[in-house]
Amino acid sequence: MKSKSVLCLLVSALGSGSCIAADAQSDQGAYVGVFGGTGAAIATSLQQKGAVHLNNVRSLPIHANGSTGSSTRVSMGGVQAGYEWDRWNLGQARWSLKPAVELEGIFLGKYSPTGTMPVRPRALGTQYVTIPMKTNLLLANAVFTIQTPYSNKVFPYVGVGAGAAFVSIKGSDSANPSEPGINHFNSDPDASSTAFAMQLKAGIKGQIHKNLYLFTEYRYVSINATNYVFGATDYPGVHLPTAAWRVNLGRQQYNFVVAGLQYKF
Repeated sequence: MKSKSVLCLLVSALGSGSCIAADAQSDQGAYVGVFGGTGAAIATSLQQKGAVHLNNVRSLPIHANGSTGSSTRVSMGGVQAGYEWDRWNLGQARWSLKPAVELEGIFLGKYSPTGTMPVRPRALGTQYVTIPMKTNLLLANAVFTIQTPYSNKVFPYVGVGAGAAFVSIKGSDSANPSEPGINHFNSDPDASSTAFAMQLKAGIKGQIHKNLYLFTEYRYVSINATNYVFGATDYPGVHLPTAAWRVNLGRQQYNFVVAGLQYKF
C-alpha cells in the first residue's frame, strides 16, 4: 500500500489525475427506477375530414381545421431500467462524466383536448372535436451524469431518448352547435394510432442511501402527428348519413416536472 501511494504521488507530480481513478472502486452497474409527475400539453393542430351523403349519387365534402387548447394538464408515471458505466475523466480535478443507457416505459394519464375547428363549407359553422386520450411510450435513452468538485452525493444529469408512442382514444365527440345532440362519430367513437416519440430531460439526483437515489427533473416529450378513423354519423331520420371520419392530430408536445427513486445494484 505504501509503494502504491508513492507511485500516486509521483504520477500526480507529472500532472495526471489518473491515480484517483485507479484507487476508486468501480461504480458501474445496473439500476431500476420509478417516477411520476405532472405537466401540460402545448396546443396543436386538429383536422376532421369526411363527406355527407346527400343522396345515392352526390356527397358534400366536409373539412374542419383548427387547433386544440394549450396548457391542458397531463399527469405521467413510469418505470426505468438501465446500466451506468464508470466515470470518464474530463481532464479537470474531480470533474467526470458517467454515461448510461436505459429503457423507460411511460404512461400519460387520460386528458381530453378539444379542437375548435371552422368547417368548410363555411355555412356549416364550427365543429368542436373532443378526443379523450391515453398514451403509452416505450423509449430508449442515453443519459450522462456529471460528477462535480462540489459534492459526491448530488449529481446533475442530462438525457435524450427516442422510441414509440401508442395513443388510444375512447369516447370521442364531434359536435356542432347547429346540430344539438349529435355526435358525428357516434357509430364508432374509438380509435388508436402509433407514432415516433422522443424526449429530452435534465435533472439532479441525490444519494440518500448506499444504493438509493432521489431525483427530480424537467422533461420535454414530443410525439409525431397521428391519424385516426372514426365511425360514420348514424342517426336515421335525424341526420343525413356520412362517410367515416378521418382525424389528424398534429405533433403533440408536453412539458413535465418529474420526481422519482432510483436503486442501483
